[in-house]
Amino acid sequence: MPRAKIWGFLAVSAALSLFVFFLYSVFYINLNDFSLFVNSDLNELSSLTYYSAAAPLLFAAYSVIGTGLWIGWTILTIKVVPPMPEIVEKKDNSKVKAFLLCVTMLLLAGMLGYGVYIRSFWALAIPALVISAVVLGAVFWVGLAIITTRATLPVNDK
Repeated sequence: MPRAKIWGFLAVSAALSLFVFFLYSVFYINLNDFSLFVNSDLNELSSLTYYSAAAPLLFAAYSVIGTGLWIGWTILTIKVVPPMPEIVEKKDNSKVKAFLLCVTMLLLAGMLGYGVYIRSFWALAIPALVISAVVLGAVFWVGLAIITTRATLPVNDK
């Protein structure tokens, strides 16, 4: 087996194992005692400790939220050429969807900021879960792409 495929299998296995372990440790171990998460008091931490954990998560989450807001704003404000006559009868909902995307991103940004301000456990846990899932999904996808890619070019029989 080529070395690249071995690395692909390792990447897929590691990403899948870490994600399953993450889901197991968060949801299954404390299945009957979910109060562990609800009763977490982050106010007991010093400000430096709390914000050293919250700042990277806020930066990553606000980067994603800002990207979503930018995409929605671009769709709302872009000037387009009038469509061809056969497309005119179709209803275009892109402006409504873009507006809803912008409003949703602003609401998420506000809720995240407020959650960090009051030191809510979930304000840190949900972005951490989403970021971890995206990174592990990307590693899984790259590993799968490495595994399924042909190692050599086809031979020309001419």
